[in-house]
Amino acid sequence: MNISFFVRRNFQTIQPYQGIKAIKDDLLEHAALVVEDEEHNHLGILTPLDVVQRPYNLVIDCLTVKPALSVYVTVDEALQTLQQEQSEVLPVFDDDRFEGLVFKNDLLEFVRSKRRELEAEVDERTREIKIIHEKLELSRQVLQAMFDSTQSSIFLIAPDYRIIFFNKKALEVSRFMYGRELQLGDSILNYKMDSDDDVFTSFQVNFEKALRSGEPVTTEREIVYPNMQLSNWIRSEYTPVYDEGKAIGVALRVVDITDRKLYELQIDMQAQILQQISWIQSHQTRQPVATILGLINILDKSSMTEDNQKIIGMLEQTAHKLDDVIRETVIKANSM
Repeated sequence: MNISFFVRRNFQTIQPYQGIKAIKDDLLEHAALVVEDEEHNHLGILTPLDVVQRPYNLVIDCLTVKPALSVYVTVDEALQTLQQEQSEVLPVFDDDRFEGLVFKNDLLEFVRSKRRELEAEVDERTREIKIIHEKLELSRQVLQAMFDSTQSSIFLIAPDYRIIFFNKKALEVSRFMYGRELQLGDSILNYKMDSDDDVFTSFQVNFEKALRSGEPVTTEREIVYPNMQLSNWIRSEYTPVYDEGKAIGVALRVVDITDRKLYELQIDMQAQILQQISWIQSHQTRQPVATILGLINILDKSSMTEDNQKIIGMLEQTAHKLDDVIRETVIKANSM
């Protein structure tokens, strides 16, 4: 900002050959007087300091040479000149035309006012930032609590494999599997054992696939650790994460699905057993029943006594019931 706004143009003028005593009261009242000749040519400005430094009787003899300020200089530049000259007031010109006076106190008051405004604005911005920070911290704590309450290992991994975030479960798994703490900023590739090469190759393939496609990638596989005599089934979910349309990494969620897989294997085994039962019922059990029914049909019942005919009839009914039961068992087993 230039000093044109601060130039005082309602200044008091005096003649160069006036006596100091005659203008003393005006000098004290205005703090500076503009000295002009009879043709209104600017000769300089007189200040109380001039009279103290040059205690002569006439105004012209008390004048000291003072640098002129351009109306286009900034407030800071004007203050610097005033400070260097150890002056409280200096004349201001627009090219060769005298414009008026600029006082150091006017500029300082403006600077102080601006400083107060800036300080108030800084305080307000500081309060706003503090509120935002508190809200963000609360959100972070809530999210951290949510992530830490799950039994899944959760990571946020940058495109260069740096760890941006991990939850409590991920930290516990790292301590158990690798005997070391996860550290933000570390490469996730640093956390592996010799037997992990195949696992990490699969990880990198799926990680890059999620980043390139922008779509989630899900895999399930069994991981065997021979040295630890440990085997686990895990489900890995790779979800690309974006900020303002730019991929900042991949959220990796790793779930231990060993119990589920064991249950599925048990179900598969039971299904196989049922299939075997169905085959046995269909071929090995039903065949004798069919044989019994066939033999009954070729019996000559007319030569039998009435009691024997009743017994054969009951035997035939029982064989048919047993055949129906076997048939229903086979149907149910094949439908599972």
